[in-house]
Amino acid sequence: MIGGIVLGLGASACWAIANVAVQRSARLVGTFRGLLWAQLVGIVLVVAALPFDVRTAAPTLGLAPWIFVAGAGSLLAYLCLFYAFEHGRLTIAVPVMSSWAVLASAISLVLFHERVRAAQLGGAALVVLGAVVVSRFAQASGGAAAGSKRWLLASFGAAIGFGVSIPVIGVLAPATGRLGVIAVVYAADILLGLPLAARYRVSLSPPSGARAWIAVALAGFFEAAGFACIAFAARFAPLALVSPLSSQASTFTVLFAWLALRERPAKPVLLGAALVAGGVIILSL
Repeated sequence: MIGGIVLGLGASACWAIANVAVQRSARLVGTFRGLLWAQLVGIVLVVAALPFDVRTAAPTLGLAPWIFVAGAGSLLAYLCLFYAFEHGRLTIAVPVMSSWAVLASAISLVLFHERVRAAQLGGAALVVLGAVVVSRFAQASGGAAAGSKRWLLASFGAAIGFGVSIPVIGVLAPATGRLGVIAVVYAADILLGLPLAARYRVSLSPPSGARAWIAVALAGFFEAAGFACIAFAARFAPLALVSPLSSQASTFTVLFAWLALRERPAKPVLLGAALVAGGVIILSL
């Protein structure tokens, strides 16, 4: 259990760093290009580490639908995440995205029959309430760029995508390996996303310049590292517990954006972020 808690918090730390790198890469090279090249970096890193991976089951054709679901959920999550970070503010978008942990826990309960206590359900309610408080403030204050609320909707889209894809990692990991599953999901994500990029004639050329490459590489590395922590954490604790712990990335990201990026969140945003953090803590007890 302790190992699962440590790895869940490790995923939070990795994703907090990745969130900042994603925002920079998306603003430097755009949503589609930033996503593609960050995921290619992640795949290269995972493939290099595969000799240390272990599979406990043989791959079967029955996994194909799960791979499709994981790839579709990942594509939705990352397109929305890159878009929201490109156009919005970390201190608002990230707490909203953290509600993915509630959906992931619910899916784990329904599909995988994991159990949680009544207090943990109360924690889930706090996470949702915190996300609602932040989103309502953003709507009331006109926080979206140029008066548009699309990046706020994208934040909820990211929450749905991660909430669907992360539990499926636990299904795929025995056959793909706990590291290999990251490469499989990213590859499915890219294969599903390429026709979409072609449809809208989006450039997917490599980033140019050291700043862009550094941002993309950091985003790819820490996103993959966060997923690796989640995959290994499932060996020591149920996903219904690990998922909320890993969503503490919202707390770390808000603090970093506040202290380092000079974003100044309003009191409702701080209240919402505190509710999310409190709910996550209760979920992990």
